[in-house]
Amino acid sequence: MFWTNLVALTLITAGTACAQKAPKLGYAFPPAINAGVTNKVHLGGFDFTPDMQWFVHNDGVRVETSGVLGDYQLTPPPYWFGPRAGVAALPVAREVTAQIEVDSNLRAGLVRWQVANANGASQTAMLYVSHGHEIIEDRSRDLPQRLPELPVAVSGRLSRLTEVDRYEIVAEVDGLISVELMARRLGASFHGVLRVRNSDGQLLTELSDTQGIDGVVTFSAASGRTYFIELHDADFRGDRAFVYRLAINRGPRVVCTLPSAGQRGTTREVEFVGIGVVSGKPIMESCQQVVTFPNDPQLIAHTHSLTTPFGTVDVNIPLSDLDEQVQVASKLVTAPVAMTNVLSPDQDNECFLWSVEKDEFWSIDLQSRAVGGQLDVAFSILDPNGKQIAEMDDLAGTTDAGLEFHADVSGVFSVIFRSAASRTGAADEIYRLQIRRSFPDFSLSLLQQIVAPLGGNTEVTVQATRYGGFAGEIRLVAGGLPLGVSVPADWKILAGKNECKAVLAVTPDAAVNAAIIKVGGFAIIDGAEVSRTATALAPANFLSNAAERRIAQVLLAVTMSPPFDVQLIDRTRQREVHRGSTCLAEMEIVRRDGFTGEIKLEMAAEQARYLCGSRGLDVHVPADVTRVIYPSWMSEYLGTEFTIRMATHGVAAVPDPKGNVRYLMKPADAAITMIMEGAVLKLTTRADDSTINIGDTFDVPVVISRSAQFAKDAIVTLEVPQEAVGLLDAEPLTLTPGQDDGILRIRSANDDRLTGRWSLNVRATAMQENMWPVISDSELSVVFKNR
Repeated sequence: MFWTNLVALTLITAGTACAQKAPKLGYAFPPAINAGVTNKVHLGGFDFTPDMQWFVHNDGVRVETSGVLGDYQLTPPPYWFGPRAGVAALPVAREVTAQIEVDSNLRAGLVRWQVANANGASQTAMLYVSHGHEIIEDRSRDLPQRLPELPVAVSGRLSRLTEVDRYEIVAEVDGLISVELMARRLGASFHGVLRVRNSDGQLLTELSDTQGIDGVVTFSAASGRTYFIELHDADFRGDRAFVYRLAINRGPRVVCTLPSAGQRGTTREVEFVGIGVVSGKPIMESCQQVVTFPNDPQLIAHTHSLTTPFGTVDVNIPLSDLDEQVQVASKLVTAPVAMTNVLSPDQDNECFLWSVEKDEFWSIDLQSRAVGGQLDVAFSILDPNGKQIAEMDDLAGTTDAGLEFHADVSGVFSVIFRSAASRTGAADEIYRLQIRRSFPDFSLSLLQQIVAPLGGNTEVTVQATRYGGFAGEIRLVAGGLPLGVSVPADWKILAGKNECKAVLAVTPDAAVNAAIIKVGGFAIIDGAEVSRTATALAPANFLSNAAERRIAQVLLAVTMSPPFDVQLIDRTRQREVHRGSTCLAEMEIVRRDGFTGEIKLEMAAEQARYLCGSRGLDVHVPADVTRVIYPSWMSEYLGTEFTIRMATHGVAAVPDPKGNVRYLMKPADAAITMIMEGAVLKLTTRADDSTINIGDTFDVPVVISRSAQFAKDAIVTLEVPQEAVGLLDAEPLTLTPGQDDGILRIRSANDDRLTGRWSLNVRATAMQENMWPVISDSELSVVFKNR
């Protein structure tokens, strides 16, 4: 293979500046890990360096990586040709293998992780911690994968354009089976289409996640029958980062409860709304059971085992300190109160009234998505005279709503709410309205990532949200700051102000490192000191509860400026390049501040145009070299109608003031621009769609076409999918100039794992200027069968 490191050529010098590049996340594969064991995972991201620091925002999860960056994960064909080949290139990931250890008592759910290096910090990404049976997709061919006994969850990814992942299950008993998609919650940027068919090909149920909130389907299965699950992106896109988890379970499925929260220390009847909870059929219905809620202020939710004639379902019900009421008929309520109701299909809105005294502060929270409902809610507040004094639609990151208001007069106030989207009248169109007094208090928020330059300052803004009329001073402190990093001694939010901007300073001799810090606030409220920890808003989707997005861990990354620039010679030039060959662009390296070390030139993760398998080649630039050739191999599938661009950057190992080696990244000042011309080398295979006995050796006729100006040796090789390594191989075939035909002999192992259709790649490689690869590929479809 020619995707190895190359060495540079010679001479010159100059200068220009582009901002350095922080790493980006990213995904984990598999995205689901088991509690109580050590899991092997591939962590993927963009513009990684060898010195990445890894953080998991849960003490019950620990990660240890190999530190070795894998190859560029280019999206494979058929992304490279056809009507979709011209779509913008998705970022090119690189992966690091990791061991992730999870405590056995860690609750199932999503866990955030994050990376940083000397160039900055990424946003958070997601892992799912499971206590169930987890498996990983295991196929490269477009064949259904048989899943084991239910319940089971399978982690996979839609890695190619047009990819449809298929799974096969056999029902062990009569009853309901549910398939839940988790993708958007994992940070995967695709809209899943999920279908279930029976063995006759009949469509039983489907889900199109056009809203980007994931989803679940339920169908009725018959014992001994086979069912097929299909998943693809709504637009049939594919990428290495399109990871997902499908959880497949037997029995009824609970969607929501009334009330949607349980008051601590009470016992009451709860209505469970779900699929098949009464009849065992795939219809929405409800049943009632008595539930005792624990009186433990430390618990945030109670898990109730709902027993039905068709199976037991564990249901998590949030805990509350309010009077939780259901289907409140009276419009006049006594607050504080929380009410769970179904919004009647014949009503556009709902109205509740309660008594308020002048100068009181009240908090209104209206939820639907967060409690399992399907409503997109909004509300307004009216004073006793019918004047609207406040309104609210979506809180950040959710379609639920909430606000606090101050009453200027006494009397009966009204809250009027509605669904902002069309409705179907389903039983899960529920809402939970919470009305309660607000008392003096505050909360703090800031950005989750703070980047601070070595020997410099950065401005940090802490915002205060004040409740219940509290207007006092808030003293701020930061915990976990690395040595050499400081904040002002009198860091505070002044009385009556809602934010504070302070300078975070880094000494010139500090270590260049990243660390998790926490910012706290202290204030005197009603004669007593109150402390609150600042939180940051992490990425999420509309399925998330707004409170779940807030995390107390802030990642501080100390950065260094790269002591070099990478400049493209002839920045405005459009280089003519033959498809399948290598473009050679001159680059100039400008070292500054006495830096004399080696620099590595690489392709960037984010490219402006489509790639169709093209890639830049890594080049090591020795200390005494200032002008280099950067080679970009251009795929034979690139079109000739558009210009192609290749973005690059330089990476250098530079010691920080404490002697720690850090890798600094600097983008080139321009992308290499190319115009595609016809290929000078073309490979075709003359084999028909062949059926081969497992264990046989078979011949594949190959033909090479060369341009008259490109009389070079061509080496023909076989490339096989990862799953077939060791099962299929072939000796390389060399075709000299004038020799256009040959036979590639392929050997197959006597192994049943080969059974079925395989898509193999035959590749011809020649060398331009005896250094740079010229490549042509031909797809070979082979069916293997037992004798």
